[in-house]
Amino acid sequence: MALNEFENAVIHVDAPGMYTTVQDAGRVGYQQYGMPVAGPMDSESYLLGQALVGNSKPVGALECTILPPTLTVKGTCLVAFTGADMQPTINNVVVPRYIPFVCHEGDVISGGFSQCGVRMYIAFSGGIDVPEINGSVSTHTKAKIGGLEGRHLQAGDEFGIKPFTRDEVHVCEYRGEGHNLFNTVLYNRGGRECHEPLRVVLGDQAKYFTEKGIKTFGSKLYSLTMQCDRMGFRLDGPVIEHVDSADIISDGAVFGSIQVPSDGNPIVLMADRQTTGGYTKIGTIITADLPRLSQLPVGDGIHFDIVSIEDAQDIYRTYMTRLHKRITLAREQSAYVFKVS
Repeated sequence: MALNEFENAVIHVDAPGMYTTVQDAGRVGYQQYGMPVAGPMDSESYLLGQALVGNSKPVGALECTILPPTLTVKGTCLVAFTGADMQPTINNVVVPRYIPFVCHEGDVISGGFSQCGVRMYIAFSGGIDVPEINGSVSTHTKAKIGGLEGRHLQAGDEFGIKPFTRDEVHVCEYRGEGHNLFNTVLYNRGGRECHEPLRVVLGDQAKYFTEKGIKTFGSKLYSLTMQCDRMGFRLDGPVIEHVDSADIISDGAVFGSIQVPSDGNPIVLMADRQTTGGYTKIGTIITADLPRLSQLPVGDGIHFDIVSIEDAQDIYRTYMTRLHKRITLAREQSAYVFKVS
């Protein structure tokens, strides 16, 4: 396939889905100025999507929540679907996730309500062409920056796809084969299921909680409430007891920080979190478990498992080694794409 077939593609939004935003790796390096990072909720699925369409660096993709958009392709581009199972379709044909597809003029990309997970990613060869703000195209809707005018997609929107350069791509007819070796391995999250405990490292502010409070946190069941978005997940469950007050002098917050305000119910800070916070933080969910957390639906039960810093570091090294292998496999797959007849 010649390179010029991947130039000047435009995507028209026929229907926006439930909550679809443009995201890349995030707005890194500006938190000291009060600028949130944003970026993907499930960075693992996002990065695998980038590799599958042959992007050498993280660029703009679509993060779809619960229901994906319906898009019409003008031109030619490669696409891949990763993350939640929203039964993605190309021209009304259900296609598997974790396999790249080529789309031509007039092809329609869509899907249905998620069957498993909450967030699906649609990656495009070359990436979504929207203006960068502080080196990123990530949408932060509360600040109204990034993506398309700092908001989620709306019907009638159009956005370009950057030119894609690759020496050669082999196109295969898709005949409904379903999962193959590549996407079965790529989807595997290391053997841990969504219902397994989220592992947490206690921080210095754990001293603001009673021994009973920490024991409650590490042994009781919490549930994800309706008060959850890209900024934070509010949980409901047994009260986590403070020694005294829940208020502290505001300090830095990271993805996975668990704040506990005065009502004793935890709030997990997510991708669009504020840069600082004034509630006590009992601990932080480890990096390896954040993708699973981001895919949990409202009402799901959550257990926390307290681990040491040393154990968390060992888990991180193992997780990153596995993720890098999967990304390498995805890059190999990117040279072999499918076309829906």
